Amino acid sequence: MISTKFLLWYQSHRLLRALVLEGLSMAFSMPFLNLSSSVVSSTSSSIHLNLALLISNLNSFVNVKLDSTNFIIWKNQVQNILKATQLLSFVNGTQVCPSSTIINEHNHEILNPAYTNWMLIDSHLLSCLTTTLSPSIFTSVLHCSTSYEVWSVLLKRFTSLSQSHIHQLKNKLSQIVKKDHTMDTYLTQIKSIADQLALVASPVDDEDLVLLILNG
Repeated sequence: MISTKFLLWYQSHRLLRALVLEGLSMAFSMPFLNLSSSVVSSTSSSIHLNLALLISNLNSFVNVKLDSTNFIIWKNQVQNILKATQLLSFVNGTQVCPSSTIINEHNHEILNPAYTNWMLIDSHLLSCLTTTLSPSIFTSVLHCSTSYEVWSVLLKRFTSLSQSHIHQLKNKLSQIVKKDHTMDTYLTQIKSIADQLALVASPVDDEDLVLLILNG
């Protein structure tokens, strides 16, 4: 006798295949950002279309591999493409995974189509994220099974590193003095650190820069 688990797996497999064929074949036949409202017939089909667009254009919009030096740039690029394709909610955890099964009108436990749909989308997003990681970073998320887990691990890791780096840069900036340097060299040193702080989303106020230059 066929078990319930096998039936659920079989239903899941068939639905995943159908969703892939429906979503990806429709999207890859169209140019990026050249969509009309008539193409999207429902929220679900819209999400699958956006997912296919993300996959086909990922390398164009995320042109860096995340390593220990470029987290801010990588994060901004990934967030921008995820926002543009309306898929950020899966990665940041606001789009919660539905229950894997539901009870139908005959009081039988069946596979939840919403769960299968969510798993399909998230599996592709997980692959997209890991594709943008350097080998050294990828090894730190091998244990993650969802895109949200990968995103959370990376945010936790690099946010703490970024804060430490910011403190180091601010301390270095406060210690710059002109001494025997030319004015051009002195201002270049200050501008270099100020640019680095801006890059890690901690810009120095213009008035503070003026005071710093005058005091140095």
